[in-house]
Amino acid sequence: MDDENQGQMIDENFAENSENSGCAGCSGCGGTAGDPIEIVSETESDRGVLLHQLAEREKALEFYEGMLADDPENGDVWYNKALTLHSLSRFYEAIDAYDTAVKFNPKDSDAYYNKGVIQSELGLYNEAIESYNKAIEADAENIDAFYNKATALLQLRQFDEAVKVYDIILSGDKNNFNAAYNKALALVQLERFDEAIDAFDAVILIDPKSKEAWYDKAHLLLKTGKPEDAKEAFSNTIKLIPDLPDSWFRIGGILAVVGQKKESLKYLRRSINSNPEAREWAKEDLDYESLWDDPDFQKILNESDAEIKKAVSEIE
Repeated sequence: MDDENQGQMIDENFAENSENSGCAGCSGCGGTAGDPIEIVSETESDRGVLLHQLAEREKALEFYEGMLADDPENGDVWYNKALTLHSLSRFYEAIDAYDTAVKFNPKDSDAYYNKGVIQSELGLYNEAIESYNKAIEADAENIDAFYNKATALLQLRQFDEAVKVYDIILSGDKNNFNAAYNKALALVQLERFDEAIDAFDAVILIDPKSKEAWYDKAHLLLKTGKPEDAKEAFSNTIKLIPDLPDSWFRIGGILAVVGQKKESLKYLRRSINSNPEAREWAKEDLDYESLWDDPDFQKILNESDAEIKKAVSEIE
């Protein structure tokens, strides 16, 4: 939870991780990708793979084009060419290369998946979903394709369909943190709040130290008229947040939500002393909403840096 986050449900801050966002078989494009996978195993092609790994991508591309001139129906080389084009940000050419790769290797799940990754990057989410579906048809165990399909559905605000995909992922891996968390957030968007609370409980079972999950659950409990349960969840959140300058603003906001005004203002002062921008954050952050009209709150916002520093030193 960054200090700039508003004190409300994190509506669309859906979790992503590198293993689910990179291209299959890619050795690194300057972005997120998994471990290198040598798709083409023939000795002759190793040079192209090595060039790609060494970031000599223009040379790798020339090498693959030379190979294709001699063997234009080699789907593996078309696949590696597509990876290289993607790493060069030549996205539409990469898509065409993946299309050619699957023409010769129609069961190449990774090629469909990587095509979907590019389409997602380009904001072509409907097209990306089609590619992920083909990846899944080719390999029903391609969990990355399921995950990225769900992410694309979220971008299209098709939350109900996204939940169904997350359920498929979780049926095979109940401890998939990102899938569980995003399912909970999607259920909030659908206003299926009781299910969302249960889903946050499942997230917390996976990682009891997830302060973000406790925080989001606490706000949802507050929203659904369960203030005592919310206080307990907020209390657990605070226990997990380190008492460091970057966290003081959020701690102060949580304390404001649960009605601990004095402690809230103490942390707000400490936050402003550490970073004067916190004055502006507090004016808009919904965790502090209950204090916006409070004279003591307004007084702190109007104090000079020197006055803030003096007050903090006296408290500590």
